[in-house]
Amino acid sequence: MNDQAADALADEVRAIVRFGLPVRADRAGARLLGLAGVRARAIDLDDPASRAHALDAALREELGRLENAGLAEAARLLFGFESETSGAKLTARRAAAATAAGYEVHHFRKRIEPKICGLVAWQLRRASEASVAEADPSAPVLHASGQPLVLPADVFAWEAIEHQHTLAALWGAVYLLRAELLTVARLVSMDAPAVESNGAATAALWRHAQVLAATASYRASYGAVLLHTATELAPEQIGASAGWTPALAPAQELLLAELGEPEQGLVDFTARLDEAAGGPELAATWRRALTGLSGPDQEERR
Repeated sequence: MNDQAADALADEVRAIVRFGLPVRADRAGARLLGLAGVRARAIDLDDPASRAHALDAALREELGRLENAGLAEAARLLFGFESETSGAKLTARRAAAATAAGYEVHHFRKRIEPKICGLVAWQLRRASEASVAEADPSAPVLHASGQPLVLPADVFAWEAIEHQHTLAALWGAVYLLRAELLTVARLVSMDAPAVESNGAATAALWRHAQVLAATASYRASYGAVLLHTATELAPEQIGASAGWTPALAPAQELLLAELGEPEQGLVDFTARLDEAAGGPELAATWRRALTGLSGPDQEERR
């Protein structure tokens, strides 16, 4: 972020000071609401109130750990973070903050207040950048509903729902793969018969193929980056969140993606994989990597 953008962000923080906490959507600037760390906290990115609530939480967190110890108390009083100034007018908050910092009110307003706003803006930006670096993909939040979903006869609504469908299908495949990977781990830990462990590993391969197919479908429709997210996530990162899977060559992943249609059952998938060039070897390598068993499916663990 350049100096001009940093100054603009500090200006938006000053606008928050004018009204104090809590943050309201109609009083928050677009740059603050658009910070990746704020967007990542928001439950509903399309709801300005949700993003304002996320910004309020982020602001309170940074005020609670302001790095300039000499101005920390003054900053919290200025924003209305402390109970003494919560809900108070700006003049009262400013007077309390100036007293806490040991400055005359006029000097505080002209010199110290901008410094506090710049520091808070800097900490918000730094925390936001750190959240981008550490971001993990998160599944869409679901809410219980007491009535059926009714859409307007509008092409934009249809397109939005089509994207949600594609994303939900990807996440659904990921969770099904996760379930099978957990089953494999449980059976291996129990020292279960090889036929059971290898069978679970084959089911995990089937689910992995569906994840690859769903990933390819998303990429074909919407590109290499997920839409409407706080950070630039690739659909492959969603698939990787299911858990560790054996490394495959690009040609093997392509083969699995072709065999991973959601409508295809495990029996059909296994039969088609066995008939494909390199399919039996792929399956055997996958099972071996997941279970540690080197013999055929019927061989009992020694």
